[in-house]
Amino acid sequence: MAGTVDTGQPPAFAGAPEKFASVAELIDFEDSLFFSATGNFLPVWAFRGQPKQFASLTPSFQRQFTRRSIRTAQLIESNLITAFRDHFSTLRDQNAEMPTLEQISEGFDLRCLSVMQHYEIPTRLLDWTTNFWIAVYFACASDPGETAELWYYDRRIFDIQRQSSPEFRTLIGEASARETPLIAIRDVKLIVELDPGITPRMKKQHAHHTVSNNVFADHAELLYDLHRNVIPQESGALGDTSIQGLQRVLIDGSCKGKALQHLAQNENITAGTIFPDVVGLGRFLRWQFESLRTMLL
Repeated sequence: MAGTVDTGQPPAFAGAPEKFASVAELIDFEDSLFFSATGNFLPVWAFRGQPKQFASLTPSFQRQFTRRSIRTAQLIESNLITAFRDHFSTLRDQNAEMPTLEQISEGFDLRCLSVMQHYEIPTRLLDWTTNFWIAVYFACASDPGETAELWYYDRRIFDIQRQSSPEFRTLIGEASARETPLIAIRDVKLIVELDPGITPRMKKQHAHHTVSNNVFADHAELLYDLHRNVIPQESGALGDTSIQGLQRVLIDGSCKGKALQHLAQNENITAGTIFPDVVGLGRFLRWQFESLRTMLL
């Protein structure tokens, strides 16, 4: 399959991935992802679009630090969570679809980070979507002319993880049980899925997160390791041995404008449809400003 990561090394160091230069190639690629010629169970894909070639998957919180002091980063994160809770309930423009303060209270730190991400606050969470074309939008909606990345993995890998570690089930859905204190785990490197589905933007974008107990982790390397270590031990755990690891393809910069036109005309995907609030509108306008500045100056 296009973009398959070699099993001998992490994806950031693998050979050159396939690059697409037209909308037709993207359409054909999407078809290939959702067709099983072998009759095996179909993958449950998660996608992430990035507007440049970073060759890594690093959350926005990590990118704020030039010096990697884990304890300092955790202290800053803890203070941000406390401050956010203090002010969240007083917001005058509170959307009725947003969670209550109780839903992000103590014991639900990761869920609180998910809501903070909704308001553009840097967090250790990394956003993914199950909608291929929404990921293409995020890959193409900024940095015109730059080659974009489209990452994807089979979500069934986390189904296997939750079978062997049931405590992580508290991170899926609007569970009433307190979350497993992932941030406090120190002795192993972990990456898990967080899918609370409690903000309008996450619902519109068919989105969920990956999150690590290491605030400075590259999620690409952790996803690669999870697949490499779990699948051999749990082969056939879901009645299938075809679960795919992390993969990456590229979208040529010349294709971005055409892709955005296709999304608007044929997929009903625009800033207005996937950002259902003023914060999202502001983010879109920042992207629009950068695109115009790049093209005109």
